[in-house]
Amino acid sequence: MQDVSTNNEPPAANGWQGRERIAGLVLVALGGLGLWGGADLPFMTSDGVGSGLMPRILSLMILGLGALQIFLSLKDPGPSTGHWAIRETIPVVLGVILFAVTIRGYPLGPIAIPSLGMAVACPLAIIASGLAARDSRLPELLVFAVMLTAFCIGLFRYALGLSVPVAPWLLGY
Repeated sequence: MQDVSTNNEPPAANGWQGRERIAGLVLVALGGLGLWGGADLPFMTSDGVGSGLMPRILSLMILGLGALQIFLSLKDPGPSTGHWAIRETIPVVLGVILFAVTIRGYPLGPIAIPSLGMAVACPLAIIASGLAARDSRLPELLVFAVMLTAFCIGLFRYALGLSVPVAPWLLGY
């Protein structure tokens, strides 16, 4: 009789597949992205500290911690990351992209996505991201999207007073 193990732990890592190394690489990539995104912000101005100081310092800290994570993972890369759940990842990434391009609008060459505001961007993102769950149902997603959108509009626009567009196509703001 064979001993059948029900161990759900991922196998040992080989190459660059260790969780610790992947985490370090992601931190280095995020730090580099932050440096690139804030490159045109002024570091110092004649009045003192510029708006680019804090993003640059944080990006350098994240990049440095990622490099340290990679260095420490050379001794022990940690367990393998196992398989990647692409089916669950794509809808979430799509939801974030939909929110980003629809809340304030986005020019795509000859086509321009108009500014749709939170009234449209939030439900789009919630429904697209909700498709990642295998047991999601559209009526439940719609109810959740309406409730969360109302909460977000109340919180960000009215309670916090942020200048987030709600429905510029309907209300003008």
